[in-house]
Amino acid sequence: MAAPLQHFSLQDCKNALSDILDALKEGENFQRLEEAKQSAGNDMLRTMQIVFPVATNIQMEVIERYGFPSDGEGIIRFTQAVKMYEKQDEEIQQLNQSLKTLLIPSVTVIPSGPEQHNGS
Repeated sequence: MAAPLQHFSLQDCKNALSDILDALKEGENFQRLEEAKQSAGNDMLRTMQIVFPVATNIQMEVIERYGFPSDGEGIIRFTQAVKMYEKQDEEIQQLNQSLKTLLIPSVTVIPSGPEQHNGS
């Protein structure tokens, strides 16, 4: 296990987010993630059921190197640390946004046309 959490610095946070983004884009991980995304389509519920577990497993492998447990609690603690540092540093904010963009499907809103009014 790496350094205790209290030693997770702002720079560690930047490095961890960059490492996660790199891990999600490399070889087998990228293939697994793309297959999950194709299977989920643009359905947010299916994304949560199929894509997020794949992405979470990849993230857990990375955050363990930064002193977080490689489990659900570790992901929560890491996310809390990112949220804290996001308020202090624009680069962390951008890296976290890149991560979200990579994992969360874009939502297409179909215009419903002119609103129907029941004449009264």
